[in-house]
Amino acid sequence: MLDQLTAPVLGAIAAHLGTDPAALRPLLAPPAKGFAADIALPCFQPAKGAGKPPPALAAELAGVVNAAGLGATATAAGPFLNLSFAPAATAAALATPLAAAPAALRSGAGAGRRACIDFSSPNIAKHLAFHHIRSTMLGNSLARMYTAAGWSVTRINFLGDWGTAFGRLISGWTREGLTLDQLQAAPDQVTFLNELYVRASQAAKADPALEEDARRWSKKLEDGDAEARHLWQVFKDASLSEFKRVYGLLGVDFDSWKGEAYYEDKMGPVLAELEAKGLTSIDQGATIVDLPKLCGKAFKIPALLKRADGGTLYATRDLAASDDRFADFAFDRSLYVVDLGQSLHFQQWFAIAKLLGRPWAERVRHVGFGIVLMWNDEPGEGLEPGWAKGRTRNGKIMLLREVLEEAIERADAIIREKNPELPDAERAKVARAVGVGAVVFNDLKNGRTNDVKFKFEDALRFDGETGPYLQYAHARLCSIERKAGAAAVGDPALLAREDEKQVLLAIARLTAVLDRAVEADEPSILAQGLLTLAGAVSVWLSAGNKDHGARVLGDDAALTAARLILVRAARIHLAEGLRLLGLDAPERM
Repeated sequence: MLDQLTAPVLGAIAAHLGTDPAALRPLLAPPAKGFAADIALPCFQPAKGAGKPPPALAAELAGVVNAAGLGATATAAGPFLNLSFAPAATAAALATPLAAAPAALRSGAGAGRRACIDFSSPNIAKHLAFHHIRSTMLGNSLARMYTAAGWSVTRINFLGDWGTAFGRLISGWTREGLTLDQLQAAPDQVTFLNELYVRASQAAKADPALEEDARRWSKKLEDGDAEARHLWQVFKDASLSEFKRVYGLLGVDFDSWKGEAYYEDKMGPVLAELEAKGLTSIDQGATIVDLPKLCGKAFKIPALLKRADGGTLYATRDLAASDDRFADFAFDRSLYVVDLGQSLHFQQWFAIAKLLGRPWAERVRHVGFGIVLMWNDEPGEGLEPGWAKGRTRNGKIMLLREVLEEAIERADAIIREKNPELPDAERAKVARAVGVGAVVFNDLKNGRTNDVKFKFEDALRFDGETGPYLQYAHARLCSIERKAGAAAVGDPALLAREDEKQVLLAIARLTAVLDRAVEADEPSILAQGLLTLAGAVSVWLSAGNKDHGARVLGDDAALTAARLILVRAARIHLAEGLRLLGLDAPERM
């Protein structure tokens, strides 16, 4: 969106240099710290074409811009041309289009391109634990941002619904003589299954024969045994019901729920192809790809494709799944939003894809992330207060649903105190938006490769870098519009204050923010851009507390109408930015 402001200046510079303005546009960047400018043009590249030193060209171009009378002031700072725009000129160029639609959060960078995004991907018969917040909401945000940037996106939940874990679960079920009536009568079917899995795992550790029984059931499941398949489907259906409940709280949906089981009959051809091309070998009965031998020192250990008992492993399934996705969607980019602990796995099967000559081998990305730490505020025996990996309440693993529900409950209490006149039904809706938003934003504001610390009290603050802070900024703008009622058509050129200009620039810069976030697969870039916008809005609106003439709803009707344009522009972009991150934008708080 800054193009509408900078286009006349770039046109004058390009005419002076005898070049195309399009060649200069990608060079624009924020000014260096310490310089009071709105944007900078590094002159290194243009100076080569002009055959001049960059500082000399920057000084020359400053004269060109200042003489052109384009509403911009140019100064040279070494090899940089710094540009400052008059508030009225900025508003005239940007305010009306930014108030008409969330145009600054739209981009054509991905037009005509397709992305597959694999995220969340929990294991069947287990709850969504709190640590699943990372993959789920990083992936959800990436899917929304990619769509906003023009990509066609397919959201994939690659369920962990296959493998030895199910053999262990079925083994325990049959050994204990459990029935479907017992499962259906359980208050929480996933808890019932998870407790069964824990018992079966503990028993198998104590008795190797039970572990062998689990492997036998796993093989029977792969071979299509009717009893094993029936129980597997029962377990899967119970789990999906719980998953969808939590996804509903988060506002997350998927286009594909194909899990590992879907690819059971598609792995054989991949293995056969690998063998036919001489890429596999046998090591103690297991089928491997010797990556150290085939790919060199970048790999220390081989990739395991099939166990000695014939059971297939993750790399084989991922290869088959990627073939299937490429056949269905012809993706230009395929993302796997999975924790950094799985980095070796992705490095290995990405390398195998290249050895196979897959056309998509250079299009796959592992979008890794760090762990989530939760404040352990109720230590039990042998535990100290402090940060723990997804644990609190006497060291108990916290479920994602439990964290969301507690956050909503806490948000309800805060909102009841801050706005006691809010009707109960509306307060409940706002509490849900604020509680869930607090949890989600606490995750997304951090660089994804960093570990994330979560504490209810910090995440639910209405100031600082929090979701409620952004939501409150949006609600404050909504309140101004409600008080104004039907607004007259305003003249944006009346927006002549510096703080008004900074709000417009913070909005306009969101286009570049969105593109950077997509290219880096990094939602925190957008989160920080929204915090910058909310900060600019706060400075602008707070100015009216000291200066009556700075208020949006003042005595000058024309000026009020102009400022309401800016209110609307900021409101719709905050709302859209929050939506892209997976947060709701309440109108009252």
